[in-house]
Amino acid sequence: MHTRIRGAREAAGYTREQFAELVNVSVSYMAEVERGRTGVSVKTLTAICRVLGLSADYLLFGAPRSADERILEKWRRLDAKYHPLVEHLLNDLLALEAGKS
Repeated sequence: MHTRIRGAREAAGYTREQFAELVNVSVSYMAEVERGRTGVSVKTLTAICRVLGLSADYLLFGAPRSADERILEKWRRLDAKYHPLVEHLLNDLLALEAGKS
C-alpha cells in the first residue's frame, strides 16, 4: 500500500509536505506511511483516497485501474471551475471524431 500511496502522490504532483497538509497529518507521519513503517487509520485512508481521487480498494489491494478509472480520478482532482471547459473540449473532440465517419 505504501508504494501505491507514494506513487500516486508523486503522479499527482504533490510534494510530501503539500500532501501531508491536504490529508491533515504531519510530514514525518506521512514519510513513515510512505516507507511502510506505520499503518493508517480509516480516517486517514479516507482522506488519502479523497485527495488522490483513488479508491481504497486500489490503495489496499492494488486492484488494477482501467483507463476510464484513471481519467475519472483526474476529473475528481480537477477544480470544479474547470469542469465546463473540459466537458466542452471533450464534446468538440467527439464532434471531430463523428465528422470523420
